[in-house]
Amino acid sequence: MTSPMIRRLRRRRDERGVISTWTILMASGVFLVLLGLVYDGGNAMNNRIAAHRAAEQAARAAADEMRGVRDGTEGINQATATARANQILAQAGWSGSVNIDGLDVTVRVTGKSDNAFLNVLGFTSFPVDETGTATSITGPN
Repeated sequence: MTSPMIRRLRRRRDERGVISTWTILMASGVFLVLLGLVYDGGNAMNNRIAAHRAAEQAARAAADEMRGVRDGTEGINQATATARANQILAQAGWSGSVNIDGLDVTVRVTGKSDNAFLNVLGFTSFPVDETGTATSITGPN
């Protein structure tokens, strides 16, 4: 006669299909991560390119705000240059800062690229930080 414990050990639980369920769950998780990297990563790259273009355009517009060309005291009108650069950034949907050093204008765009799929995993956004520079042309050269 066998003891109840041995009988219990001999009885096997039916575990068929457990590996299939585990595989489907793991594959779904891996697919979500890959989808997030491709989609959200591509979206972040597009946003960085757009931010860089906006920074370059804002820097060029600010560098065009010259003062004193006729009297020989050439320079950039800082108030109108900053306002013009901020206007260009706002039209493009970005915000940033403007730095004017002599005839050089540097525009730094900051923002974020929101994630759609990686948000599920806790990565809500990628940072966007791009810079554009331009130099004001003062003479016919």
